[in-house]
Amino acid sequence: MKTQFQPGQTYFGTLSYAHSDFPVLCVKRTDKSVWFIKRGYGDRPIRCGIKNWDNVETAIFYGWYICADKQSGGDFDPMII
Repeated sequence: MKTQFQPGQTYFGTLSYAHSDFPVLCVKRTDKSVWFIKRGYGDRPIRCGIKNWDNVETAIFYGWYICADKQSGGDFDPMII
């Protein structure tokens, strides 16, 4: 079963070199695109293309990697790098 982005759900993006999480709100979704809002980044929905990786939808939002199965923050492992 594929994990998909759902409107109204908050997801947490990551950057491997930032050692942190970045919450975004999914506001709209189609088969090929997803729209996210991040407070402080203009507060307007930004469209991102959906990619599939191992039955999980992913997207890139302002350079941050957003994954449909990451719905919690604060669990980034700083020992990855």
